[in-house]
Amino acid sequence: MFINEDNDTMKYSSGKPITGTRYNSRWDGSTLLILLLIVVVCIWLVFLDDWLLPVILMAAFLLIVITGLLGIYYRIDGNNLVVYQFFRPTAYPIDKISEIKPTNSILSSPATSLTHRLAVSFSDRKVLKSAMPLVISPVRQREFIDQLLAINPDISH
Repeated sequence: MFINEDNDTMKYSSGKPITGTRYNSRWDGSTLLILLLIVVVCIWLVFLDDWLLPVILMAAFLLIVITGLLGIYYRIDGNNLVVYQFFRPTAYPIDKISEIKPTNSILSSPATSLTHRLAVSFSDRKVLKSAMPLVISPVRQREFIDQLLAINPDISH
């Protein structure tokens, strides 16, 4: 991805403009609890030592965690579900999605919420190179599912 300097539009590295609907990853109490835990541990570690290095290291660690969380979002772009993790896009074909269902799985995934998640299963295992579903947590989940269903009405939900 890069910004076209002629008209300030975002484009994929292939030159295709980035379009479609953006859905941020949902933040809820679990996300805020994890951030609070990280902040408390960082502050506690800083008070254990009078040196400035722990303060710098903990601030850098916290900045990386927050940047990582802010870099998770989703975009429905044409026939692709594009999942951004740490601002890096991965496209999944919507026509290969077989099922979307709510899940409480705590699998490591591009989802910031631990309680409001969707499991996206694909009909072709080659899409994810795994039998496990893609777990995501978009805001406006009903709108998100409806938009996917408009593109691929064969998705069970």
